[in-house]
Parts: sequence; C-alpha cells; structure tokens
Amino acid sequence: MTRDPDLLEFLRRCGVALCLAGEAASRIPEEMEALADAYGEGDVEFLVVPTGVFVRVVSEDGSVTTDFMNADGPPLRLDQVDSLYKLIEEVKARPIPPAEAIDRLEIIVEAKPRFNAAVQVLGHTVLTVGLGLLLTGEVSALILLAGLGLLVGLLRLVADRVQVLSLALPVAAAALVTGLAYAYAPYLSIDPNQLVIPPLVTFLPGAALTLGAQEMATRSMISGASRIVSGVYMLLLLTFGIFAGTQLAVPPSAEQLALTGWWTPIVDLSHQLADLSGKPWVPVLGVFIFGVGMFFNSSAPKRSLPWLLVMLFIAWGAQKGGASIPDDPTASGLFGAFTGGLFVVPVATLVQRLQGPPAQVASLPAFWLLVPGALGLAQVSSLVGQTVGNPTSSLVTAFLTVVSVALGVLVGSSLTATARASSRLFSSRSVRQRK
Repeated sequence: MTRDPDLLEFLRRCGVALCLAGEAASRIPEEMEALADAYGEGDVEFLVVPTGVFVRVVSEDGSVTTDFMNADGPPLRLDQVDSLYKLIEEVKARPIPPAEAIDRLEIIVEAKPRFNAAVQVLGHTVLTVGLGLLLTGEVSALILLAGLGLLVGLLRLVADRVQVLSLALPVAAAALVTGLAYAYAPYLSIDPNQLVIPPLVTFLPGAALTLGAQEMATRSMISGASRIVSGVYMLLLLTFGIFAGTQLAVPPSAEQLALTGWWTPIVDLSHQLADLSGKPWVPVLGVFIFGVGMFFNSSAPKRSLPWLLVMLFIAWGAQKGGASIPDDPTASGLFGAFTGGLFVVPVATLVQRLQGPPAQVASLPAFWLLVPGALGLAQVSSLVGQTVGNPTSSLVTAFLTVVSVALGVLVGSSLTATARASSRLFSSRSVRQRK
C-alpha cells in the first residue's frame, strides 16, 4: 500500500495547530496517534516540544522519515479551536484525503474572528466589568473599570494590527491602567488596587501556569518548564508595568479633591444607585457578565454561550464551596483553587459529550475565572502598593495557588480518563455477552 505523500504534512500541521490551541503536550501525541491510526498508519511516533512537533514515520520497507514543523503562529481563538477539534473528530470517524484535510486546516488557521473589532473591544469591556463585580460592588469603581477595560481592548486591537507593538503591550497596558487608577481613583474615594486586575485579566497567564505545572507532573518536562517560565515572565512584565504606573501617577492633592470636576456626576450617580457590596446575587451576576464578555471578546463558536456559562458557574461554585471549608484564610484560598480546578476537566468533558463545544473550548475560559495568575498579580500589585507586610509569604501563596489549581486539574483529568477506560471496558463486555 502506497502512503499518501500529503499525510505527513497533514500530521505535522495538525500537531502544530493543537499546540497553538493550548492543548497539553501530553495529550497532543494521543490525538495525533489516533489520526494516524485512522489512516492506517500504525508505526508513527510524535514528539511535542514548545517550539514545534516532530513526526517519525516508519515505512513498510523499514525506512524511517522524520520531519519537524515550527509552531510559531499566534494562539488560536475559541472559534478556531472549536473548528479544529471538529475536523479532528471527523477525520477519526471518516478519514478524508490528506490534501483536503490540509486545505480545511489552513482555512481554520487563517479564519477571521467571528465578531468585528468593535464587538471584541466591547466584549473586553463587559468581561472587565463582570470580573469587577466579583471584586467590588461600588458603582463608581465599576464605571471606571468599564473605561479601563475599553482602553485595554483598544490597545489590544492596535497591537493585533501592528505586531511590533504587541511585544510591549503587557507593560504598556499595565502601566497605563495602574497610572490612571492611582491618579483618578482618589477622586471617587476608591482603592486603586481594586481597579488594576480586571482590565488586565486577558494578559494573565493562568492557563499557561496551570498547564505547565500539570505537564511537569506528567513528566512532560520541556513543555511544562517552558510554559511556567513563559507564564512567570508575563507576570514579571505586568509587575514592571504596575510598578512603572505607580511611579508615573500623580495623586491629586487635598485641594483638588475638594473641587468639583468630571468626577462629580459619577459620584452623584453612585450615591443615587444602591451600593452593590455584600449583595449575594452580585457575584452571580458578575460570572454571567464575565461569560458574555468572554464569548464576544474571544470569538467563541456559535451556540456555545450557554455551555460556557454552565462551565463558568460550576467552576466558580466549586471554588467558592471549597474555599468555605477551611477556617484559615490561606488554606481556604488554596483548597478553593484545588476544588475549582478539580471540576474543570470532568465538566468540560461532559459538556462535549452533551453536544456542546469541545472540552478545550469549554475549559479555557474557566482558567481566567479561577485566575491563578490574577492572584499572583494581586500579590505583586499589593507589594508595589506597600500594603503587604510579608512579601515572601505573599509570593509563596501566589505560587501555591497555581499548584493547587494544577493539582485539581490533574486529579480531574485522571478521574475522567479512568471513567473513559471503565466505560470502554463495560461496553466491550456488553458486546461480547450479546454475541
């Protein structure tokens, strides 16, 4: 049987696409081997590294072909991830000519976002307000958060058009957000630290740090270490930006605060509206608004919003439930991070089984809500603001939170894999009994 010369190219491109989709390095070879089996190629091996994918194919005459493809493209959006996994499942069930599969894969990678730039910027504004509702109930703070979220969304839009600017975007965005927060929050009697994290949430490497720790635990040392280093580097960039913003900000004097100005209507509006702090339904509304903003900002696939909301509410509920068990505040946060991560993979897999979006699409937004990276940034921003007396303890708590989420995800993945294996075993026994 003659091998199709396009098959190796398709396997390489598909492996790279899975890397860009944020799939764990330990999972990519499994998907690739399943694709190779679908085409009748059993003697194929794959090695996934942070910079690309190696494919090794042994021919019937014993000759060995090894090829490599660099994974240097931008990360895939949620709609692209959805289309990618649908293509993979289709090829597994009914293999199509590799040349056709390559063409469809190229269309997926080159596809434009589902929503235009204005909708994506608006989505970033909405998710910023949603996360703000989880942190504060002050109406004046939410108004400022909406403005900062809109500003960061515009910055990301410009950086997407000019790739050179994207390199400095995390520092520039963090410095601008922090500078504006520290300069103008005093006019509204708001703690500026409450305004720093929500607009920057799309920069936080929560998924990278969590997947990196998970890959280290599953002995994917190269990929795991690379993700962790990349995530820590992003946190350092954001930290530098926050520090620069605090130094550049010029807080108003007491005389300026006593005057009336642009902030007066906002203060009057916040006084007219009820304070949302402490209301039990406010965090629920925050999760809902966060999910809607994420749907538009990340160009999520069609008909996926209900599933994303279900995923977010379950992950958030598990985190809150776990955090309520221990009495110690530090232990409460760590256990909440573990229980939140524990539910991510099983629920995402269940969503996929119920004809929802692929598990990868359903799980990625949950990492931003669990925000292990946000906790790390919150600790660092507190250090910059000189509100923490023990810096070492704060940083240790931040990294322990990342490990807690990763451990929860790892345990949840193991439980899901065990359930799948048991299901296959039960199905095979049922078939034999019928025969």
